Amino acid sequence: MNVKEVEALKESLKSKKETMSKEELQEFCEAFDRQYIYESTSFDNGDFSYEDVCFLLEDPGREFPDKSEHMRRAIINNHLAIQMVHRLAREGKQIDETIVKDLHQQLVDGMLPGGVYRTRDLFILGAKHVPPTYLKIFKKMDDYFETLNSDAHEGIEKAAYVHLQILKIYPFMDANGRLARLLLNYQLELDGFLPVSVKKGMRDEYYRNIDEYKINKRIEPFTEFLATLEKERIEEFLKRE
Repeated sequence: MNVKEVEALKESLKSKKETMSKEELQEFCEAFDRQYIYESTSFDNGDFSYEDVCFLLEDPGREFPDKSEHMRRAIINNHLAIQMVHRLAREGKQIDETIVKDLHQQLVDGMLPGGVYRTRDLFILGAKHVPPTYLKIFKKMDDYFETLNSDAHEGIEKAAYVHLQILKIYPFMDANGRLARLLLNYQLELDGFLPVSVKKGMRDEYYRNIDEYKINKRIEPFTEFLATLEKERIEEFLKRE
């Protein structure tokens, strides 16, 4: 998938949006959010269905007698966090440390302390890459934000970097994956693209391309993977009546 080819679709995307009513755009956004919340949250909490997500989002006060409170909170928090992403992206707020910490706080609200960098080392079971020691987190995050404010990456590649580098640093004790997927969509929306979601059947490829960056420092495989996701999203959007 040629990244420039996908980036060239932005004008068609913009033109299509201008022909749609606010209600139509909102409906399209809400449908994506439900699917995204199901797919992103189920990376870590798999004991629920898409129908469970829809049921809960209709009334966040509902209880699931056969499901854990942790799972219920994870779904609700991810929903509130993606709403925050949409709002901040519309306002043109660039990603910074405060936003990253606020998003993390929202993701883990009511579950564990959020928005605070980890204070111990982590070893991820089955992972090929070991996150850096907690002693280097502040410096690595400073470098991360400095890179975001530079011209080192742009377009689809910048969204890929936003996502991959958070996963490489693993700055928080929990919810780094959900946070990274939120930030990926944040950057896509800032750049005029549509947010994307990783379907369950694509997870092996997703993780493989992440490892290419973590281990071999190659951003291109994930950038191409992301371009494919984005192309599918835009083409689906452009076909809407």
